[in-house]
Amino acid sequence: MTDPVRVVVVDDSPFVCRLMTAHLQTVPDIKVVGTALNGLHALSLIKELRPEVVTLDLEMPEMNGEQTLQAIMYDCPTPVVLVSGVSRQAAQVTLRALEMGAVDFILKYTPGVDTDPDALRHEIIAKVRAAARIHVIRSVRRRAVADLEFAPPREIPSEAPAHFDATPFSPGVVIVIGASTGGPVALRELIGALPADFSAAIIIVQHIPASFTSVLAAQLNRHSHLRVKEAQTGDRLQPGSVLIAPGGFHLLVRTDARVELNPGPEIGGHRPSIDVTMQSVAQLYHARAKGIVLTGMGSDGTLGLVAIHAKGGQTFAQDAASCVVNGMPQRAIERGVVDQVASPSQIAHLLRIECARKRERAT
Repeated sequence: MTDPVRVVVVDDSPFVCRLMTAHLQTVPDIKVVGTALNGLHALSLIKELRPEVVTLDLEMPEMNGEQTLQAIMYDCPTPVVLVSGVSRQAAQVTLRALEMGAVDFILKYTPGVDTDPDALRHEIIAKVRAAARIHVIRSVRRRAVADLEFAPPREIPSEAPAHFDATPFSPGVVIVIGASTGGPVALRELIGALPADFSAAIIIVQHIPASFTSVLAAQLNRHSHLRVKEAQTGDRLQPGSVLIAPGGFHLLVRTDARVELNPGPEIGGHRPSIDVTMQSVAQLYHARAKGIVLTGMGSDGTLGLVAIHAKGGQTFAQDAASCVVNGMPQRAIERGVVDQVASPSQIAHLLRIECARKRERAT
């Protein structure tokens, strides 16, 4: 019998430590070997117990979650699942922490919010299990929290305008990128490598809470040569633009190349669903559609790539070596509908080459 996954729970609330422990130990393959109420105690426990996974609260006094994560990544690299709040500030901290090497995050229980305890328990267990399969590389150096923000490649506002230019446009190529666990870092690598004159319109469907989408959009916008924003109903697809499906809505594209947001039921447990957006784009743009499935758990995006592939469009999947979790790309590869398997930066390179070829043919 395989030994259970050994977990250290870190949270400044004794109640949350007990709750997390109770949730995790409802299954036989996970064992909580220690709990810590602050970052310093957490570091000593991790060094002593050498767990396979750490769950880490980001909002702690004195040594906060970011500082604790830095030390873990430098001194004793271990897969970390973050426990985050739902506020915009919490979203900013969480996305920075993912860039620092955390594997994934869950939203903490909030009193007064309608949360399904059983769904939360299943999510915690699934993400801890996934984290236990990940090899974490040691951070090169400890960084001060102030050093966590990276310089943008060009001077652009941190927030994109509410709507892009409404000039009529029928996109030549529409790219749909789907991502889940590990997605924000992979998206930054891919989107950040595309040139300002990139001629395709891009839609991103990232499994992420509603309060996180605008923060992710602003973060990508700061570190990209393209224009990135959270999608709104009526936004038009344009070359060099990136629209991110907001959490809680499926994103579809209408025949006039405008976005429609649909609050319909979850598909396969997701809203937004990668499959829904890819299928919508495949129906309209046929061979001019491209689909990319990046890191993530589950199989969302596979049926979307099936639709794009069937219409003659080009499909990509992130390679296992660069994935945080290889579930989504692997499901699509197994289905036989992936044309290219590569890292996010390599996918960006392939897209740049094709973009350049199209410009040459047009001149």
